[in-house]
Amino acid sequence: MEFKDGLVAGFKPKLRSLDEDWERYMFAVVDLEAAGQITRVPGVPLLQSHCQPGYDWLIERYFEEGRLDALEAHFTPAGETFYAPLSEATLAVLERFRAMGEAARAIRVWRAHAGLLKGVFWFYVNERRKGFTHEPRLAYASEAEQRADHEAFVARIPEKKAILLSVMTDFRDLLESEGASQAELARTDTDIAAIEAEERPKPRGKTDPRKMDEDVFWELLDRGLTTETIGERLDLLPERLALFKPAAIRGFDARLREIDARAYRTDVWALAYLLQGGCSDDSFEAFRGWLILQGRAVFEATLADPDGFEIGLHHGQSGGMDALRDVAPIAYDLRQGKAMPRSKVKPLRLAGPEVAESDFPALLPRIAALTESD
Repeated sequence: MEFKDGLVAGFKPKLRSLDEDWERYMFAVVDLEAAGQITRVPGVPLLQSHCQPGYDWLIERYFEEGRLDALEAHFTPAGETFYAPLSEATLAVLERFRAMGEAARAIRVWRAHAGLLKGVFWFYVNERRKGFTHEPRLAYASEAEQRADHEAFVARIPEKKAILLSVMTDFRDLLESEGASQAELARTDTDIAAIEAEERPKPRGKTDPRKMDEDVFWELLDRGLTTETIGERLDLLPERLALFKPAAIRGFDARLREIDARAYRTDVWALAYLLQGGCSDDSFEAFRGWLILQGRAVFEATLADPDGFEIGLHHGQSGGMDALRDVAPIAYDLRQGKAMPRSKVKPLRLAGPEVAESDFPALLPRIAALTESD
């Protein structure tokens, strides 16, 4: 390969995952620079000068090849997203979807983005309602420092609110222009009013008397699995959980930690590493949250046989654990109007033999063969 006419000549996208092809392209640029085949532009980051044109070119290739599912997957946040309005690149792609008669794709991306932002916003509001709590176990920070951190945290609520209202207003305009139902417009208006008031409406419906066993936990996680984006599900999950009794809400948090601990295994870490081209401790935690959000069937099948994982489910983005852990505290606050009591958390212990990262392909040969770069 060589760098010619502003692009990496000879680079062949796999056209399976835009995230994967984009990562491969950036590595190709870095390799060419290391080989002395690229002249850096003084004062301009390599990402901007030599990688960005390749990103734009890849998007065009995906449109040309009709890989709309892969494009939608790339621009749909999976568990976490930047707390900001949609980027110009994302908006441009969504407008192309609409021009092609694929407005439903644009709406799904917007819903996912808005849903995740709402979850973060309500977490901030919940922390303000809970008030400052001194954590003596945090030996590296004094009580005064912890209080200052808490005050700085909640002081960001107006900024978060302004961003979210802008996103929700633009989303409503899109829904109206695309002929959304009055029910969906009304729900969006309710969301906007709640954000304005900084007060999430109490959930409506009968109290669910069931205890939070594993079946009920997965019933909640699987709800909307095939019809809602991860962002939508994470947005609605606290409301759905708030219909349970307080003990069951706390039980949800306990079940989440138990199920997460079950996936804290060497072979599952190897799977995350191979799918993502690397995996730190934090990335593995995020991946486990994403895996839980894929639903019970996928989660249990993955634990039974990590090498049999259907890699088409993974699009280079993995996240969701932070948002999942916020669900029970937000639901408890919705139901009880006060903070959920803290639970003692046991440190996780990695199950399985110690395996060097270089040996992960041997541990999962099928996944390694499917994910290896050209």
